[in-house]
Amino acid sequence: MRKIRKLTLAASMAATFALSAFASSSANAGAIQLGFILDESGSIGSSNWNIIRAGLSNAVNNLIPLNSNYEVSVVTFGSNATADIANFLVTDAASRTSLANSIASLSYAGGGTNMAAAFDTMRTTLLASTLAIDFSYVNFATDGVPNSASAAITARNNMINAGVDNISIEGIGSGVDATWLQSNICYPGPCDSTSPYNFPTQGFYIGVANATAYAAAIENKIRVVTQPNNTVPEPASLALTGLGLFGIGMSRRRKAA
Repeated sequence: MRKIRKLTLAASMAATFALSAFASSSANAGAIQLGFILDESGSIGSSNWNIIRAGLSNAVNNLIPLNSNYEVSVVTFGSNATADIANFLVTDAASRTSLANSIASLSYAGGGTNMAAAFDTMRTTLLASTLAIDFSYVNFATDGVPNSASAAITARNNMINAGVDNISIEGIGSGVDATWLQSNICYPGPCDSTSPYNFPTQGFYIGVANATAYAAAIENKIRVVTQPNNTVPEPASLALTGLGLFGIGMSRRRKAA
């Protein structure tokens, strides 16, 4: 009877230790920033814009985890750039739905393709966060070429120097210069264009035929980005591990006896 009580006590202690370790690991984790840059230039058009914003909205509402680990910002750009959604922390289903609704209601402006303004605006937006940040990932969707290639590259480099860890891209339609985007905007290089993508070690590029294809691609991209690279075992698994180690120890004691 004493052996059973000791076994139960040890199992309880192992489970408690495992749960405490899991809680400590979760509590110490910083936030992950997800920045989405959307091209709303004149070549996109209002109909395609509606498809793009609906696609991102649905993907966010379906796939962003509800663990207070993801802070989302959305920048739209044409001739100028605007931070339409800044540093929005997803904490639960209600907040995620609110975020998705905000994305779905983004208005269309048209204009040029000022990528430099988009990158500068995203950089200042991400830097304005009040949270402890572990990683910053930027997703860039465009259907064209920049007003100024040199200015776009400088702004992209400034974004990286400010702490952005990965820039991945959707090139929409036939008007994009995929080679230029992969060589000068995608980060880290070399840009990966083959699934499964080597994220976050490399930036990756997805070429899509149209706005409808973007809607499918962005869902896949969010799934890739929010998939943890180093998963923390579930509490139950940790507890079982503790019990397993305890059992091994008991078995060795019996053999020694």
